[in-house]
Amino acid sequence: MTSARRLVIGIGNLLRGDDGVGGLLAEEVGGRSVQQLTPELAAELAELEVVVFIDAWLAPAGAKPQLVEVIPAAGAPDTHRLEPAQLLAISQALYGRAPAACLLQVPAHAFEHGNTLSVEIQAALPRAQALMRGWLTRHA
Repeated sequence: MTSARRLVIGIGNLLRGDDGVGGLLAEEVGGRSVQQLTPELAAELAELEVVVFIDAWLAPAGAKPQLVEVIPAAGAPDTHRLEPAQLLAISQALYGRAPAACLLQVPAHAFEHGNTLSVEIQAALPRAQALMRGWLTRHA
């Protein structure tokens, strides 16, 4: 979902199994799906009040989806893989502000080519959807 003050960004490759869960969840609520975060998103983030990133998480067995606060990272960003905290730091450095942010991490298990989600991530989807919808309700 996007509005003048909030945005849902799903991160991941929709054609790599569980890696696509972020994009799938974001698209459910009219959010944006990106394969990876890029510095160009910093300008848009500077205009927002809040953002939630959704990403697959290579988690230990039995892990449940979780929503964690993200704060701008200190130091130079990794040039290979930009993390949400680094993108917030870029927004802060270039535009003088960054939105409040959370990361919805969904435990993932299978990253093979294809658009089929693993049984484990399918079982985790209701909790992930509830966390996402709760976040949207709190930031309506």
